[in-house]
Amino acid sequence: MNNGVPLALFAPCCHHDIQAQLKVTPEPWSLITRHGIMRERLADLITDGLRIQLMKSKGYRVDAIEFIAGSHTPRNLMIRAVFTGAKSDGEEARLYEEMLAQWGVTPVLAAKLNR
Repeated sequence: MNNGVPLALFAPCCHHDIQAQLKVTPEPWSLITRHGIMRERLADLITDGLRIQLMKSKGYRVDAIEFIAGSHTPRNLMIRAVFTGAKSDGEEARLYEEMLAQWGVTPVLAAKLNR
């Protein structure tokens, strides 16, 4: 991604990583995270939201699409990112960093990009 790959697709993967890292719960989100299944689903959304925001901060136009019926699996979101080369004013990166700090997590994708 750091080299401007023209197209990237992300299928559901590694959601357990963020689930395991959710130690900090900003209020009022504890109303949701105190319930196991709701905590898992919220962690899935946080994972995908962070992926989308990271790609936007790297100059990609990003869409989240359903790629298989929800009746088959609840994790049916695919992220499609197309490199536009648009220069960021830093706002996308700021929002991404703010969300990381708010939830106290480090996504797998971010670690891989920073190698």
